[in-house]
Amino acid sequence: MAEEKNKFWRSVIIVFGLVTVLWIIQLLQYYKLFDFSSFANHPRHIDGLKGIIFSPLIHAPNDFDHLISNTLPILILLTVLLNAYPKVALWVVVFVHLLSGILVWLFAPSDTYHIGISGIIYGIAFFLTASGIFRNDRNSVTIALFVTLIYGGMVLGFIPTKGVSWQSHLFGAISGVIIAFIFRKRDLPPLSEIEKESNEEDRHFFEEYPETEYQPLENSSSTGNIE
Repeated sequence: MAEEKNKFWRSVIIVFGLVTVLWIIQLLQYYKLFDFSSFANHPRHIDGLKGIIFSPLIHAPNDFDHLISNTLPILILLTVLLNAYPKVALWVVVFVHLLSGILVWLFAPSDTYHIGISGIIYGIAFFLTASGIFRNDRNSVTIALFVTLIYGGMVLGFIPTKGVSWQSHLFGAISGVIIAFIFRKRDLPPLSEIEKESNEEDRHFFEEYPETEYQPLENSSSTGNIE
């Protein structure tokens, strides 16, 4: 229990650290102490390549609504990701960050500029939702239902809208689904006590009747995990 509590508070510190960085950058821009506009993702322009890495940290300088609208979702979804899938969470964020940024740079209109962390938010949300489908274990399904109920309206973010980087939303979501499929058998939850007892009863039965093949539950934690 103490270990679980420590893990939760570590994840909270990490998430609040990220949000603090976002707000510091926003305030530096707002008070004109630094201009981060050159770090935007500018599709198919060499100067926009660095935006693949840095653009999620930047929001519209004079529009706090942009950052405010992203703050709560990243706080909630990243905290859920770090606690539900601790062994693959970092890989998920890095994959979504890079792949969505690359796809935006390759396919978004060349006369546009893309900033904001919403692409990563969409990636995490769709990873959590798709994991419930691909893994089909109780924990993953519960998380997927939670995300769908709370953030189901995010699909409206795919509608092409002037001034909104709907391409980041779309490619973030696609990246999340892809990495959910790749990691569908990694970082599986441990068996519950009921499932352990069921497996033990089955094992005793098949030891008594060896001519019948024994198949343990699919979501056994013996499946290889990424450390």
